Amino acid sequence: MTQPKVNETLLDGQKPFAECEFGLDRRLTKAVAKMRFVHATLVQVHCIPLALQGKDLLVRARTGSGKTAAFALPLLHKILQHKQDTPASEPAVRALVLVPTKELVEQTRRHMMDLMYYCQDTVSLLALGGQSMNAQQALLRDAPDVLVATPGRLVAHLEAGNLTLKDSVQTVVIDEADLVLSFGYGEDIRTIFNALPKACQTFCMSATLSPELEKLKRSVLHNPAVVKLEEGATDGKLQQFYLPVKASDKDLLLYALLRLGVVSGKVIFFVNSTDAAYRLKLFFEQFVIKSAVLNAKLPHNSRQHIIEEFNRGLFDYLIATDDSVDRDEQETKAVGSKRGRADDESYGVSRGVDFRGVQFVINVDFPKSVRAYTHRIGRTARGGASGTALSLVSKEDAKEERALKRVQAKQQAVLSETNDVIAQPAELAFDLKEIDCFRYRVEDVRRAVTRVAVREAQLADVKKEMLNSDRLAAHFQANPRDLNMLEHDKVVGSAPVQPHLATIPDYLVPTELQPPAPGRTKKKLNKHNKRQRLADGKRRTDNDPLHTFVAPDADDKKQTVEDRISYGNSGVGKSTAGRQKWKKQHRKGHFNPKTIAKKKYKMRMGATH
Repeated sequence: MTQPKVNETLLDGQKPFAECEFGLDRRLTKAVAKMRFVHATLVQVHCIPLALQGKDLLVRARTGSGKTAAFALPLLHKILQHKQDTPASEPAVRALVLVPTKELVEQTRRHMMDLMYYCQDTVSLLALGGQSMNAQQALLRDAPDVLVATPGRLVAHLEAGNLTLKDSVQTVVIDEADLVLSFGYGEDIRTIFNALPKACQTFCMSATLSPELEKLKRSVLHNPAVVKLEEGATDGKLQQFYLPVKASDKDLLLYALLRLGVVSGKVIFFVNSTDAAYRLKLFFEQFVIKSAVLNAKLPHNSRQHIIEEFNRGLFDYLIATDDSVDRDEQETKAVGSKRGRADDESYGVSRGVDFRGVQFVINVDFPKSVRAYTHRIGRTARGGASGTALSLVSKEDAKEERALKRVQAKQQAVLSETNDVIAQPAELAFDLKEIDCFRYRVEDVRRAVTRVAVREAQLADVKKEMLNSDRLAAHFQANPRDLNMLEHDKVVGSAPVQPHLATIPDYLVPTELQPPAPGRTKKKLNKHNKRQRLADGKRRTDNDPLHTFVAPDADDKKQTVEDRISYGNSGVGKSTAGRQKWKKQHRKGHFNPKTIAKKKYKMRMGATH
């Protein structure tokens, strides 16, 4: 098989994908165009030419940088070339893709099927996801060209004799290799490679390069090309912040950020325990904020359904846990050893799973290791998009402060406009006093979210899964009493939702965040109230003495005596009272002619004396 030439001009990473002369099969480039990949990412530009040359690869690149296409395109091209060169070859597994979680199994399957859009009649793919062993055994009889699985499930099929890989596999991919090792799959990886041909091309893709991964590199890679891309080098649009806050003020801060619109769009909230996840969900429910919890206690199909609903935009807030990566990096426990776990052994949401369009990642509980932090913030700013990661650091917790220092030491610093070095994540300038006005309603709601309510919320999810379980359907059919008891089990600890908390009164909104009055409404009011305003203005003018005063002129001499004489105290002037006007009109009181005559007589008599 002829090897395509490497175009050195690709190394700038700015050329459109359609113009990149990778030498890929035309069916693959058409599929890439259909998927609307405009520019090849930096990891694709570096990895695809090296992979097509037949080299083993050890790649470090941040999550969301396009690693799946970087290994899938050369893998599929190699299979298509093999089928073209040996059309009479027997069906067999030509490539293995090993991923750490069942969620990644399904996601990788979908992504590769998109790339196989124009060659699905030639290349077959099987994902060993959530099906039973018996169902997968039947599918393996067809010998698919590409097999996507977790290491644990693949080893189970190898030990059961359901497939053989010794003579057919040409390419092996270990995606999210550091997480595969952290899940305790080290022994499974060695078992799988003992069942493979000696000469097969291997790709190890990872977001971090740990000492354990260096050991794996020496055992499964042959003179590999190492590709290291710095964090953020693919797009530089990820903003990282942290905020020191009291643990008791975290709910207040989250409420203000969401309700005031400071944080908008799709948001993933990371916590360190299932109880904390459900407590946060119940807290949001009190304010009529729709969210969902994703954790290892849910079955795989349910988790996959929640991820799909989140990606479709049915809700914008997802609360996730990931206990598998929350171990401190200083832990000395052997990574390759198996460890028991009550939760689904292949669950891990902070890594690899493709959450689409996430604008914010908020670490409500600060991760305990640098690796966990790197994996969590990788959920946003994917594929060239921008995103923000905000971590809440408890002031009272010295361990979290030390974890923050370790993260800042590992993350690449940035330069400010004044060329000052700013460690990442940087402290967010936010004055909590500005949101003290919300403290009363937040504290009132927090009291309603009790431990009993949290436990009942978890049990409600478990009960829902039991009622929808296909495996339990036969049991309930044979034991209707159990079904009746489950359906009528009452929730005793749920807190009633108060609809009035869904909105914020205007008087509680800080002045800086109050929206201006809409201009169109103001213009409309001016138009419809023009006549009224003119009438009001005329009325004010008529009552204004500065506008109604008229200086005396020659015509004043023709006024009658009673009009020119001011009665009462000097300097008072005419009375404007309605009663006086009526007396003047009807010649009553001192406006009576007889009274006026008497006053004139007294004035003349006084003048003569």
